[in-house]
Amino acid sequence: MNRSLLSVFVGLSLFLLASCGFHLRGSATLPDSLKTMYVQGVNLQQGLGLELKRTLTRNGVTVVSDYQQGTAVLTVTENKVERRVLSVGSDAKVSEYGLHGLITFNVSDGQGQVLTKSQQVEAQRDYRFDQEQVLGKDEEERLLREQLDQQLVQGILRRLSALK
Repeated sequence: MNRSLLSVFVGLSLFLLASCGFHLRGSATLPDSLKTMYVQGVNLQQGLGLELKRTLTRNGVTVVSDYQQGTAVLTVTENKVERRVLSVGSDAKVSEYGLHGLITFNVSDGQGQVLTKSQQVEAQRDYRFDQEQVLGKDEEERLLREQLDQQLVQGILRRLSALK
């Protein structure tokens, strides 16, 4: 009895999960005019620029290192990450920080027509800080900055996939 009840419960759960529209994030479908892209305003060798290049490449976009006629251009006009104090303990020392990332960009197609005017994407991450574990917390902040970059790039990709 218990086994059949468990089977019914699992089957019903799977049916509900499938019917709610949940699906894993796949690749974005970008317009054909963006299949070859030149990215300017950010270093493509590290940080956010490298993450942007990798993500675009995974989604079928050829990222060129030099501008070529007929190539779409993604221009990053602002890229900043701020570390803000969120809370202070009773000993007047910081106990919690927040990382706030902001990227502003615009896109033009191969003919020079502006596809998007200035678009902004923001992301935020919080973490607790402990004076006793400074090295570990520095590593945690580095990992959170990587996650912040990934979230910002996913925001850019969603905006690009909305273009038609």
